[in-house]
Amino acid sequence: MSIATWYIAWRSCIWYKGPMESRPAQPVMSLLVVGGPARDRIDLCGEGPWVLGRASASDCVFDDPSVSRRHACIEKGDQGPVLVDLDSRGGMSLNRIRVDADQPESLADRDMIIIGPWTLLVRIADAVQPEPGLEATESPREEEPDDSSREDSLYATRASIFLRLRADGTIDRELGWNDFAEKYSRVIAGFARNAGLKAQEVDGVLQDVLMGFFRVSADFRYDPSKGRFRGYLKRVTLNAIRSRFRRRRPDLNIDPERELPAHDEASDAAWDRQWTEQLFFRAMDRVRDRVEERTWKSFELYGLRGTSIDAVADETGMTPQAIRHAKMRITKQIREIVDELRAEEG
Repeated sequence: MSIATWYIAWRSCIWYKGPMESRPAQPVMSLLVVGGPARDRIDLCGEGPWVLGRASASDCVFDDPSVSRRHACIEKGDQGPVLVDLDSRGGMSLNRIRVDADQPESLADRDMIIIGPWTLLVRIADAVQPEPGLEATESPREEEPDDSSREDSLYATRASIFLRLRADGTIDRELGWNDFAEKYSRVIAGFARNAGLKAQEVDGVLQDVLMGFFRVSADFRYDPSKGRFRGYLKRVTLNAIRSRFRRRRPDLNIDPERELPAHDEASDAAWDRQWTEQLFFRAMDRVRDRVEERTWKSFELYGLRGTSIDAVADETGMTPQAIRHAKMRITKQIREIVDELRAEEG
């Protein structure tokens, strides 16, 4: 062996063959655990491909019986990184949609890979943009909400909120309040639960955030120069959660700052998981209305639930080839809608 040697990349389990350097190579992609057994962030360096599996020779080892020895790989495609299932025994999902064996699936920043018991958030280095800190984010709330705000009769009379999603005015949205709440409540509540709040506190945070927007809806204009709306809503929600933590024990001699959720990589990943899930749920709702009931049922059974293709064929009367084609077509439509939503909202 020449001067090249094996070394382990910084903060990861990726083994990379290359010249020894004084500094670790910069990752081109990272995988952050947002569900399942805890583990450090996985940084992918070099050119790839990177094999994910249970075998010790894998580039990234996932030591669980449900993971095959060579389960999947991430490699560079013509249009960016792709995920390939290497005919694994247990299968895997991308954004909760089944990945067919040997069928490359494009990866985008903030996608979610499910392998064995782990849910991994994809972060692509070139796509990560810095966001303003909490101190730079003004909540739309005009006053501290109290229980009476939940009965605010104006909530029924103010019909909409205006969001300017691009500074040049090319994407403007006026959302009805039911639509606004339906789109973002799942994200806000899921993030609050992940921060350790109890059910009643989660409801309170949800009310705080939604009513904060509602109270100023007549004059509110989101300023896209402050960052994408995804990041803005996250910081507003985190501020509301931190406010709840501060009010937990005001009578005790306890420093509330010690238990406040931080604005860090872990909170970013937790928020991004909730955000990605709601984007795909919204996209699936749209696509469901466009396809025949039997076609959607085949996708739901085979693509989402992981039912065997023979069982789906028996239940739907479709051929295996038609089921795979329907899954591929619907997945493509869902991805296109998600890409549009990400371009608009972040």
